[in-house]
Amino acid sequence: MKKRFIIQHIWFNNQDADVTIVGLMQEDVLTYESKLVIKMSRLNSVISAWQRQTNQEASDYMCRFELGFVTEYEICFPSSVQCALDLSEFLDQGQSWLKQIVA
Repeated sequence: MKKRFIIQHIWFNNQDADVTIVGLMQEDVLTYESKLVIKMSRLNSVISAWQRQTNQEASDYMCRFELGFVTEYEICFPSSVQCALDLSEFLDQGQSWLKQIVA
């Protein structure tokens, strides 16, 4: 079964080692909203895959919020630049960095 994930939002801050990715999980004919929590060290590979597929710069969609000692970052992708990334290329490198949150 092939899993693909359409990234809609990415949230992270300068004090936490985890990154939350919100979007739509596609498994064959099933599509549902989901959140993935990855380590900050894996964020670059996710962003690079998105940029390769869309030929866009992720930084164009990034907002920064100063909250005292914490700086929050949000990347919000409009539907025109959302694309389905194959999770198997990330999962093959080690599944321990990925945690899926499903409601």
